[in-house]
Amino acid sequence: MSDRTRGYLIVLTCIMSSMALAMSSTIINVAVPDIMGAFGIGQDLAQWMATAFFAAMSSGLLASSWAIRSFGERRVFVCMMALFITASIIGGSGQDFNSIILSRMAQGFSAGISLPLTQLAMYRVFGPDKRSLANGLFGFSFVLGPGIGPWIGGMAVDAFDWRSVFYVAPPIAAITALLASYVLSPREEMGPKPKFDILGFGLLSVFLVCILSALSDGQRLGWQSDQVVFLMSAGIFLAIGFIFWEWKNENRLLDVRRFSSPQFAAANVISFLFGIGLFGSLYLLPIFVQIVQNYTPTRAGLVLIPAGLILGIVMPVMGRIGDRIPAHMPIIIGTLGFVLSCYALGIADANTGFWAFALIVMFGRGAHSAIFPPLMAAGLKNIPVKEIPAANGTINFTRQLGGAFGINLLAIYLERKISFFSEHISTTQSPAHSASKEFLYKVTDIFSFAGLSDSVSQPAAIIYLNQTFVAQANMLAFRETFIMLGIVSGIGVIFAFILKPPSNKS
Repeated sequence: MSDRTRGYLIVLTCIMSSMALAMSSTIINVAVPDIMGAFGIGQDLAQWMATAFFAAMSSGLLASSWAIRSFGERRVFVCMMALFITASIIGGSGQDFNSIILSRMAQGFSAGISLPLTQLAMYRVFGPDKRSLANGLFGFSFVLGPGIGPWIGGMAVDAFDWRSVFYVAPPIAAITALLASYVLSPREEMGPKPKFDILGFGLLSVFLVCILSALSDGQRLGWQSDQVVFLMSAGIFLAIGFIFWEWKNENRLLDVRRFSSPQFAAANVISFLFGIGLFGSLYLLPIFVQIVQNYTPTRAGLVLIPAGLILGIVMPVMGRIGDRIPAHMPIIIGTLGFVLSCYALGIADANTGFWAFALIVMFGRGAHSAIFPPLMAAGLKNIPVKEIPAANGTINFTRQLGGAFGINLLAIYLERKISFFSEHISTTQSPAHSASKEFLYKVTDIFSFAGLSDSVSQPAAIIYLNQTFVAQANMLAFRETFIMLGIVSGIGVIFAFILKPPSNKS
């Protein structure tokens, strides 16, 4: 096999695998309502299907460099694809919700290990002179995957059932594993394998489980319950222990000392908020249009397709423009643009049209495309060349971590708002209320005109009234959640000013 052919196959393998893995992060979002019905769970538990993926992916990103240096690209990639396929089968055949969560954790971890590997392999194919092209191809596949995931997942759910979303990506993973076994490099480093920071990895992993569990359990068990207080306290203790260990340890998983640089710290805060906005909106939107607007899963996923294309096309362009202007300017403009799109979603209702939704989401994704390329450039600006890969991994880690925490907190906020509005509407619109009485009379007359007896039409009208209350509560809860997402994302503007370059005064 010639080097040219091998290079083409490596690029094909990397693009296919990164798209499949990234697609798996969002493909399940359109199946959330069906899975909630199948297992009888609420949003506070359903969000774990997305949260577990991103939390495990965050841990995998930090362990990726050690795995590649210890075992080589080929062995790591093939093993991670095997893990991904196995996890998908477990999720698709799982008979309880815990097996679904376990499957999503394994999928996320395999994605976290594999995605940096594919980016590194593409760097080697293109070389230093064409690294921008490599970044563009990788970025396009990475952002296109989450965009088309809900659409493909929606078609699978409509054609079969919710379990089918777990079987979409494994065939692609199997093909790329076969290609990788021939074209990716084995371990190149000679001598002893690098030491793995197992204590740091353990502290980080258990911290994520404790904190995310405390946040989700607080809604169900009460924020002052013994279990929630214990989990929250343990999470804080583990976080402090992780920071202390990583500060002192030589073979560190995450170099926390870099955060002493205000510019690098600000870039990571913005990256965290970027993850909240990007993945939080990708989680909420398909559920919103299915529950509030009664979209089919396919139609719900189709809303995100134009936005995914916009993000994939505009981001490389912004990467070139971002080199010519101060980084804080496009970050501020992009953040404010996304906040505006969240406000537009916050005033949407059941009568908002399909293309209105699509345009709002496209605008938000276009705004997001202006943020990340200059953010990476500004965050890595003062980092020594040999430390750039690790620093780049840190920014990617905080982005995925933002996705995990963002989805978790947004789902909890949504659940609380649904409960609040349901209770509020029920108390103010009881059957004794004049507006409710008039509504019941009209609906009863419609049922009677359709041929139903009074003994059937009156209870049916009450059921319909209750369904109307639920639909209105859901709509109001989603609207407030989108507004809250915009407010949280807008905090990034404050930190963007820290990235402003110092003025040159004579």
